[in-house]
Amino acid sequence: MRRLLIVTVLLTFFTLVTAKTTITVWTFFGGGEGFLVTELIKKFNAENPDIEVVEQIVEWGQLYNKLITAISAGDPPDVSVMHLAVLPDFASRDALVALDKYVSKSVLEDYIPEIVEKARFDGKLYAIPFDTHPLVLYYNKKLLRQAGLVNAKGEVLVPKTWDELLNYAKQAKEKLGLEVGITSEIGAMMGERLFIAYYTQLGGQIYDAKTKSLKLDFDKVKKTYEFISNLYKSGIMKTMTYDTAESLFQNNQSPFHLNGVWVMAVYPTLKDFEFGVTSIPAIPGSKPFTWADSHTWVIPKKPKEDPTKIAASVKFIEWFAKSAAEWAKAGHLPVLKGVLKSEAFLSLPMRKDYAQVAEFLVPAPSVRGWVEIRQKMWEIGEAVILGQKSPDAAAKELIDFVRQVID
Repeated sequence: MRRLLIVTVLLTFFTLVTAKTTITVWTFFGGGEGFLVTELIKKFNAENPDIEVVEQIVEWGQLYNKLITAISAGDPPDVSVMHLAVLPDFASRDALVALDKYVSKSVLEDYIPEIVEKARFDGKLYAIPFDTHPLVLYYNKKLLRQAGLVNAKGEVLVPKTWDELLNYAKQAKEKLGLEVGITSEIGAMMGERLFIAYYTQLGGQIYDAKTKSLKLDFDKVKKTYEFISNLYKSGIMKTMTYDTAESLFQNNQSPFHLNGVWVMAVYPTLKDFEFGVTSIPAIPGSKPFTWADSHTWVIPKKPKEDPTKIAASVKFIEWFAKSAAEWAKAGHLPVLKGVLKSEAFLSLPMRKDYAQVAEFLVPAPSVRGWVEIRQKMWEIGEAVILGQKSPDAAAKELIDFVRQVID
């Protein structure tokens, strides 16, 4: 009897020591990004034998709908990836676990303020961001040299203002007989991302902290649409899809290109492709403010909270955020200041050329309904570019739509 008791106690002890907490994590990353996430999860599992992270890849366009369905059914994953811009729509439905009492203060204090503040909704923290992916400017060094756009040392001229960019793009286009001077897609890239960048540089605000609601300045919205419209009326830009814009730039058919930092996972791997990357230009007197979104980790709410699983989930998402130098190989910028200034990050190809962009980020406002609003921005921006809507009419339509959504 005594021997049986000892064996039972030993087995119980062994079980407690070797027991693992398994957490499921939903991601939507593919290609090189997906590989990096998978490898990081493997590394975490190896370093934390008491926790097993099981990754489930969901198609990017389906994840949010599937997540809503899973939460409603009471069976969501333990952790899910989520764009910062989408967060308010989930947090406002009480669909996410508030993380304030779980996350380390030392981690929160190391965040870029503009990013961590947008991870809050109604004063509560609902997400742990692990990157930011802003809009930046790429330039083709080979084409700029051929167009004679170099300084006395033979270094290519990098535009700092919009006027400089438009002048350089026009010169290169005409001198080299190119079809276009600047490439970019006309949907989200122009309608939301460039719009937010230029509008902010004009001094426009999107979110009113006093009233805690969206607020747009009609004159500045109109000026922004006029600027975007003139890019195409001048012939410097032409309407095209994302894939066409990428193809032209990568094949030396465009001297300048507007896109997010995520393509830095591709460009350095291209053979004989000489390119540079920098912050987008600025209006004189302004700073080079730019649109940015972030990937974050969230913990979807379940019918009954499991403290053990939540603790394991927070341990994983904090670890992932601190490992952002490895994730940054995908091109994204870290959002922890310690990682952003680390040699591990800055030693990656050309990161020193655009790391400073982190100082001028304009994330989406933390308000419910932004997903609908940005979709409308894509539609209105495209209509302006195609000449189907005047800047004046576009400004009125956007402001009226925002009022309808927030009222």
